[in-house]
Amino acid sequence: METCDGAIVVNMVLLVILLGAVALDIIIGEPPARVHPVVWMGKIIHLLEKHAPQTNRALYGAAMTLITITPFAIAGILLTRTNHIFAIIASIYLLKSTFSINMLFGSAKKIEKQLKCGKIETVRSELRTLVSRDTSYLDETKATSAVIESVSENYVDSILTPMFYFVLFGLLGALAYKAVNTLDSMVGYKKPPYQQLGFVPARVDDFLNYVPARISALIIALVSNNPATTLRCALKEHIKTPSPNSGWPISATACALGITLEKPGTYILNNEAATPEPEHITQAITLIKKAAVVSIVAVAILLL
Repeated sequence: METCDGAIVVNMVLLVILLGAVALDIIIGEPPARVHPVVWMGKIIHLLEKHAPQTNRALYGAAMTLITITPFAIAGILLTRTNHIFAIIASIYLLKSTFSINMLFGSAKKIEKQLKCGKIETVRSELRTLVSRDTSYLDETKATSAVIESVSENYVDSILTPMFYFVLFGLLGALAYKAVNTLDSMVGYKKPPYQQLGFVPARVDDFLNYVPARISALIIALVSNNPATTLRCALKEHIKTPSPNSGWPISATACALGITLEKPGTYILNNEAATPEPEHITQAITLIKKAAVVSIVAVAILLL
């Protein structure tokens, strides 16, 4: 089937935006907070949360979701209506804000170094920026597990899913997803006072990550040393997590590396395998980097 010239131009522009955003992330990393779109999302969410009513909180949470998405969705729509160089540069910047390859791997590597130096208190403090669990009691093994789990889960949240929706809906899709994901990370908890307020954001985030999470397990298995064994193991282990999505990348990573990953009191994945050690963080980073490369290449091919 022939493709019209206009469609070719649009796809090439999208490809330039994708590759430009990836390059910007890898070379420069995160922009200052005052000009970071995700920080802007966070400020909108915080403002809305401050004015949350004590009744009809689930309905208000749904409204928060729409309000948070809207300005970024409008920006995505407006920027994709022109191929002007300014619009392309702005699109590259905004798309880059939806994923954080550089920061994810850099943070994990930093914590690995601290673990190897025995700085467990520093590790516990640093981990609070990566995981939502209580880190105050974590020993070396459980801290190592938390880092690897975070790298695995954030492969979906911070790399694969934004690109997935960029392919489907362009910049609008990536920005809308990031707004929902940011909202979920701030209010999507099951404990008071968020269980009602965060209900809709959490369910929407689960829905948006449903397909990418399962794709992530396939990709992680594909880049592992033993794809068939890793995939079979992940298919068995992923159901042990309460989340419908996070179990897929985390279990695939545990199976690929041949280690046990545990969130105390919540789940133990691949529990007959070896205990994770700080050196496994480097292995996890390498594995997820390979998965990220496959994801980027696949998205680029789909945009051609």
